[in-house]
Amino acid sequence: MASKGYKTIRDKVRKLVKEACYSPTNKFKKTAWDYHILSVVEYSLKLGRKLKADPEVLELAALLHDYSGILDIDLYKDHHAHSARLAEEILSRLDYPEEKTRSIQKAIFNHRGSLKLKRRSLEEKILASADAMTHITELADMFYLAYKVHGYETREGAEWLKKKLERSWKKIMKEGRELVKDDYKAALKIIARTQKI
Repeated sequence: MASKGYKTIRDKVRKLVKEACYSPTNKFKKTAWDYHILSVVEYSLKLGRKLKADPEVLELAALLHDYSGILDIDLYKDHHAHSARLAEEILSRLDYPEEKTRSIQKAIFNHRGSLKLKRRSLEEKILASADAMTHITELADMFYLAYKVHGYETREGAEWLKKKLERSWKKIMKEGRELVKDDYKAALKIIARTQKI
């Protein structure tokens, strides 16, 4: 059953995150919204339906999981912690239920693949998987991240991408791997060609 006023709360959060993504100060540019946030929401809800997880927790966590890094690139290194904190502030102002807000915070805090964090709830596992799945299926955006945002040279960027995709693959639950396995194989094949040059 949906929380009271959920649609309004969701729409306000969507607007807030989209505006941050489209802001000229966002170092990731609007591709963060177009090719990452929306895809994480899609995969979160798809896995959530399949596994019978809380769709509200998944949708709001997916929308807010990278929010702090989008607002300020200096927060990117610890964006999992800063985004969890900001989610609590935003959802509290919107009078969203405290228990669900805590679940959202935990999912956001534990979504990082580069850190060995313990994911206990189904929603935490799904958000982490959806985030990683997007790294694999939105390969053009990952090239943008490697070469434009991080400024890597060709081989260096290919090595970074390979490690990122391998880490992402390990983070994905089996139900998610089934959805993106062909994309993963294709991505590694493309990156391997770059590494041979």
